[in-house]
Amino acid sequence: MKFSRTLSFLCFLLFSFQVSAANRDDFTELAEILNEATQVNQEIAGHGDDTVEGLVLKELIKKRNSHFQTLLLMVRSSTNDYKETASNRREIGFLNSKININKSRGNFLAAQRDKYLIDKYLMQQDARNFIQFLSNASKSYKSEKEVLDEAKKVLANIEKKRNALKAPAVKEGIIYDTALENHQNLLQFYIVSIDFINYVIDNPGEIVVTSLLQKISVISAISYVNHIDMFEDVNYLISPLRIDMGGLLVSIAIFLLTMAAFPIVSRASIYLIERFILEDGKIESIEAILLSIRKPILYLIGFWGVDLATNALLYKTTFKVSIDQLGFLVYTGLYVYLLFNLVDSVTSARFEQIDKRNQEYSKELVLLFSQVLRMVIFLLALTLALSHFGINVTAIVSTLGIGGLAFAMAAKDSLANFFGGLNIMIDGIFKMGDWIKVGDVEGTVVEIGLRSTTVRTFDNALITMPNSLVSTASVLNWSRRAVGRRIKMHVGVTYESNMQDIRKALEDIRVMLAEHTGIASATHDNLKKKNMKGKHRFLSHADLQGVKATQLVFLDKYNDFSIDILIYCFSKTVNWAEWLEVKEDVLFKISDILEANNLSFAYPTNVQINRDDDELAAPENQHSLLVE
Repeated sequence: MKFSRTLSFLCFLLFSFQVSAANRDDFTELAEILNEATQVNQEIAGHGDDTVEGLVLKELIKKRNSHFQTLLLMVRSSTNDYKETASNRREIGFLNSKININKSRGNFLAAQRDKYLIDKYLMQQDARNFIQFLSNASKSYKSEKEVLDEAKKVLANIEKKRNALKAPAVKEGIIYDTALENHQNLLQFYIVSIDFINYVIDNPGEIVVTSLLQKISVISAISYVNHIDMFEDVNYLISPLRIDMGGLLVSIAIFLLTMAAFPIVSRASIYLIERFILEDGKIESIEAILLSIRKPILYLIGFWGVDLATNALLYKTTFKVSIDQLGFLVYTGLYVYLLFNLVDSVTSARFEQIDKRNQEYSKELVLLFSQVLRMVIFLLALTLALSHFGINVTAIVSTLGIGGLAFAMAAKDSLANFFGGLNIMIDGIFKMGDWIKVGDVEGTVVEIGLRSTTVRTFDNALITMPNSLVSTASVLNWSRRAVGRRIKMHVGVTYESNMQDIRKALEDIRVMLAEHTGIASATHDNLKKKNMKGKHRFLSHADLQGVKATQLVFLDKYNDFSIDILIYCFSKTVNWAEWLEVKEDVLFKISDILEANNLSFAYPTNVQINRDDDELAAPENQHSLLVE
């Protein structure tokens, strides 16, 4: 039952198409496009010359030219014959009879009314002849000069007729209103015909085939399919849908080829990268860059095939312009995606090179440059999109200029943060990965952004600080040291110790520190004097690079319960875990030295004197206590 209903519905549609096609001559589709262009011309005539109106006018002209482009595409791919039909000749004969009758009765306004209709029919015939010429020129590969000469000749003829056209004498009545309407319609047809011919003159390449590439173009393929006898009748039936078998079959072929080529290109790109890039150790980070842009390029190839197939199928339709606008947005987004991936991959490659080569400039500048570059790419894409849709970017910028003061006041904090971030990077106050302390915030720098600096604290919390605050605050940078993390301690020995043993222990500790492989000494390579250039030649190398190698071992003071020895030195490493290992080893060796010199560690002691109560109660003992 459902199958019979579906079959009946399809038969009804086919019959409807046949009836509709039977009532349409070969010129009907082209006439509809010319009528749409005429409506756009009427909108153009209603706009002025100011800036805003000029933008709308530019967009309307672009819309009208898109109709002309569609018309030429249809002409190139069509197999129709645009010669004059019998119905037009009958209509012209009938109107000539009416004109003769009206003139004999003195109804000159009515005769003029019908004369406008005859001129429009004749003008349509001239348009048919010219379009037939363009169709033949495309198929027979006429030269561009031949097409331009014919177009200029037809243009001169139409302009002559338009200049000779006179409006009807002003009178009241239905006949005058009809005559005036016929006059306006004829004038509009003259204007749209002139605009179309001028478009052909300005764009002869859209109709003239001059190269092998054009001969094998999509439109040429569509035209070839449409010229096959078995498809001509089918095209006649489906013409109300504004599609043809050539466009349909070519569209399907393009889509299938794209779907087949997509996995092939994908696998081939992977093979080439693995074969010639990944195995080549001499090329640094090229594989990461190629892998990052591979996916956007594949998407571009896939969408290009879909876009080409869609244009082949719908090249006759009026909404093709909207599809092209959507395609432009998709292409723009894909190109932005491609460039963003390229910037990110190059930034990552530069980071690796900085780590390997120990270059002086920091990662922060590379990151800042990549962020600015991404912003520029986005703004350029936005500008191109706005310009493509007829929005005047200059007017928008001018408006922002007028409100620049208000904008600057509103964005002063953002600007302060931006320039604060620049000061941090240029002055090199700290960099990513540094251990810093700013006020109560202490931790490792995660990122220095355009607006803020993020710090990961040692209890694993993430803190964001405005750059303007950080750049003006006192920053304690624990990571800005090349050699020397301080080890400072007091070792207390008992008062029962022999001073000669203490002197010997002090000397042994000094020797131990001087010979310790983990303790910095004056002979360390980084402490050797180096030739520094520029402003750095006036600075202390040790202070500039953060190199400390001081070693102090002295008897420091007599404490309440111990004789204190001061031990003050620096480890070679600045890494916390390695520093703890060095410090631990020093502590063990100090313990061994004290033990070898008959010294023992002091610890807090209390001396308590116990006396009997009877002795305290005796008068002589009380007197002695008072004396004490």
